[in-house]
Amino acid sequence: MAARQKLRILCFGDSLTAGYSYLGSAYHPYHFKMDQMLAMAFPDYEITTVERGKCGDTVRNGFLTRMQECFPPAKKDDKPPFDWVIVLGGTNDIAFRVPPQEIFKKLTEVWDIPLRRGCKVLALTVPDVVGDSKFKMRGDADRKVLNELIMGYKKPNLHVYDLHDAISLTKMSSTDRKTYRDDQIHFTPEGYDLIGNKVGMALVSLLVKQRVADLPPAKRRRIFKNDDKLFEEETGNPESLDGGYVVVRRTDLD
Repeated sequence: MAARQKLRILCFGDSLTAGYSYLGSAYHPYHFKMDQMLAMAFPDYEITTVERGKCGDTVRNGFLTRMQECFPPAKKDDKPPFDWVIVLGGTNDIAFRVPPQEIFKKLTEVWDIPLRRGCKVLALTVPDVVGDSKFKMRGDADRKVLNELIMGYKKPNLHVYDLHDAISLTKMSSTDRKTYRDDQIHFTPEGYDLIGNKVGMALVSLLVKQRVADLPPAKRRRIFKNDDKLFEEETGNPESLDGGYVVVRRTDLD
């Protein structure tokens, strides 16, 4: 029996990665749902996910040291400890009024640690917060600048997913907000599952693209035979927040 291909993932960040909910009485990391999405898409993979979310941590003060701890000095011919590193950070920095340009500079240093070791990085934009206070409005402006900097950053093996847009409050009904949001910053367990669903779909698409790119052209064409077929799941509302399916077409990979 052939050995299963290994997929090793590090989910790195603050309380939003740890899955903090209900004043800390429950923790439900988003990777729970993400792992399910990946297992459904790649049943032949052996998936291992390590979660390193620290409540209250900031990109400016704690992220760099903690990321270095995840990547101890390599010995000769050592393989990187992870294939993918998913980074979500900046929420606490924005709350402490750290300038977005400074947060972004520190994020690039954090991303560089796994990139230098041959890992792929999926950088996530920062979700919005609930409320309508002057404090929130000020934070929203900084968050917008930071997310634009993240979205515009280009580097080999670094990919960006716009989590802010995927779970934006503007796309949520009042019922959805009660279901998915716990407090101003954090999410309910259902909300973290929503994040895992979205991040999982993004990672599945990236892995499919990587897998197809490794195939000879003739085999790629066979994989995408009848690529114009419309699946039943695709006829639903494209703005739906809780869809759990992934459809990847050849045009998505070009």
